[in-house]
Amino acid sequence: MKGMEIQKVRVAFALLVIASLGCSSQITVFDTPVPVSAGTLVAGTLAVLTEQAPSSTATSTPTKTQIPATPTEEKFGEVFVFVQVDNVNLRTNPGMLFQVSRVMANGTRLQLLGKAPGGEWLKVVNDEDVVGWVNVNVVSTGFDGPPPPVIEPKDVILVTGFVKSELGTPISGIGFSIMQGQRRTDAVTDETGQFYAYLPPNISGAWQVSYVSVSCTSNTMDENCNCINDICGTAYPVSATVQLPQNEPLNFVWK
Repeated sequence: MKGMEIQKVRVAFALLVIASLGCSSQITVFDTPVPVSAGTLVAGTLAVLTEQAPSSTATSTPTKTQIPATPTEEKFGEVFVFVQVDNVNLRTNPGMLFQVSRVMANGTRLQLLGKAPGGEWLKVVNDEDVVGWVNVNVVSTGFDGPPPPVIEPKDVILVTGFVKSELGTPISGIGFSIMQGQRRTDAVTDETGQFYAYLPPNISGAWQVSYVSVSCTSNTMDENCNCINDICGTAYPVSATVQLPQNEPLNFVWK
């Protein structure tokens, strides 16, 4: 009898366990997270940074520095001038007292080689290859390009001087005669106020240097060749004596 009761109890307990299992069928099951290793985290972070950061292997194009070109000095080329009057003298040196090597007709072509200091005399060569000097006032000088080179005359004696205003301004276009007895040459001041008179090397003694003229191109004259503001000046002193060879330039004041 007792065995039967024990058996019933066991069956009841079994039924109770089955029932409790049926009631727990709606329990929520959570996914177990997969653990992330430290290596995976670092690799992912580097991948993101690599996508966002610029590549370290990229190279920039170097900027070319433009070096300014050195200006090339324009050279004096082949230039010709033409005699504008008849019976023009081609002289061996720049001055009225030098020997005449040719007498040239109007229209004679001359190749320009250079000019003497002061610009009054041009060194030229004619079609016969005769080299000499001609006064700038008797030839055409309208040409383009750089100015002719300055050529220092050889085997000459120089008489020179300056003309300036009382304020020290150079006076251009002032003419002087340089005389000894019947021998005479002339010179005109340039833009610096200086005149250059060339004499043969065998010349000596005392020479008289005298103010004689004002050119229309002087900075004391207006465009109509009238004295500026109707004030016409003069060189002071009017004349001076120079003993050759000259040691110091003469000085004149324009008043």
